[in-house]
Amino acid sequence: MPIHKIPQSRRRFLQTTVVGGGAALLMSSTQRLSAAEADATVIALLSDTHIPSSHDVEARGINMTDNLQRVIGEVVDRKTRPTDLIINGDCAYLKGLLGDYQNLVSCLAPLDPAGISLHLTMGNHDDRQPLYDALSDQRPADAQVMAKHVSVIETPHANFFLLDSLFQVNVVTGELGAAQIDWLAKQLDARADKPAIVMTHHTPQFTEPAEGKPWTGISDTAALMEVLESRKHVKAYLYGHSHHWNHSQRGHFQMINLPPVAYVFNDKSPNGWVEAVLTPGEMRLELQTLDPKHPRSGETVMVSFAS
Repeated sequence: MPIHKIPQSRRRFLQTTVVGGGAALLMSSTQRLSAAEADATVIALLSDTHIPSSHDVEARGINMTDNLQRVIGEVVDRKTRPTDLIINGDCAYLKGLLGDYQNLVSCLAPLDPAGISLHLTMGNHDDRQPLYDALSDQRPADAQVMAKHVSVIETPHANFFLLDSLFQVNVVTGELGAAQIDWLAKQLDARADKPAIVMTHHTPQFTEPAEGKPWTGISDTAALMEVLESRKHVKAYLYGHSHHWNHSQRGHFQMINLPPVAYVFNDKSPNGWVEAVLTPGEMRLELQTLDPKHPRSGETVMVSFAS
């Protein structure tokens, strides 16, 4: 399962159930944050933080630690403070070193006193064991999907299915595997009464690479899409990896590429994070750019929950 760090201040409001070795968090109505919509749930979505062991390390002219600290400050200070924060993979810089995660923990320290729960998934620059060494109290007791970290986060308006596409540390290829895809299908079918949001670090890759070239996205994309496309309550697929904010429609669900907190690969792309506001009828995703003057700052994507 991805890491679920629940602040002490929220534990009395949460009911936790085991799902495939993971924790499904059922939020009490008393803990929903106020927003423009009276019964909205607010979640902060981050991706590709690439935190190094040392605060001084930079890449592509960006200090990744500074960027994450700034984003966490923005999240904590928001008037409509999120109840949860998800980092969708590539939490660590390159090889998922213990020092990377120790620095990450330091950056995320303000979340706990603010009452914001933390969820982390695995990207290709992460390593599960050092992550557990840095967050030992979050080690799962068991898992139904061997060597993968999967879970379901249940909210009042939609369920989030967090997947693990880490194939090999510091190798660009992503892979879910048959066991995880089967687990996803079963968990989606068990929760067909609510809209489903599926999250994986890697980008989908619909075309097989040329001979001798590696997969740069999910090597078993076809199998994943078969599961998503055959279940009408799937409303969105969220991913990172490419360091590019983008969104498109695929059949009955939207494909949303989260921006990186760290550096971008294209100077025209924004870095930052996304605020998700969930209501009974939809999810509103609003881009929060680190550069407030970026032309795409405040861009909004609406995901309808209608059948």
